[in-house]
Amino acid sequence: MPISVGNLLTDPLAQSFISLADAVAYLEPEAAVAVPESPLSRFMTSHSPKQEGALVRASRWLAGSFRWQVLDDAALLRVGYVAARLAAETFGRETFAGVDPSAAVKREKVDVIETEYFEPGATDTAGLSFDWLRPMLFGLIEADRGSRTTVRWLGRA
Repeated sequence: MPISVGNLLTDPLAQSFISLADAVAYLEPEAAVAVPESPLSRFMTSHSPKQEGALVRASRWLAGSFRWQVLDDAALLRVGYVAARLAAETFGRETFAGVDPSAAVKREKVDVIETEYFEPGATDTAGLSFDWLRPMLFGLIEADRGSRTTVRWLGRA
């Protein structure tokens, strides 16, 4: 059964920003020169249900991970290409891997309790960081505000 393509931000029935055929066509030039053991090669040689599953997971992750601008048809195609690349890069990994918040502590002071956390969003999906992800989405997502969560106890211990 083919996946339902559409704008996941507005269409509750949509499963992916891009069809599997369009995703494969977009990735083919790069896959032709990819290392055989790479996630991209594994994605391209996998059976279509697994490819579709990876594409749906990547699209859903994208839809829920950013604050989006209004997307026209050209922007949706661009997001679809990002979803295709993300599906290939994370193929065989858990896309919605949880993040251990204790690992995000930057500084901690015990006596007059003071805790400072790293900036949110240190990794992208599957615990990995992709240097190409945010530049490909430039102009489509709202900029990060760079807010920092700080907890301080200023009372007496």
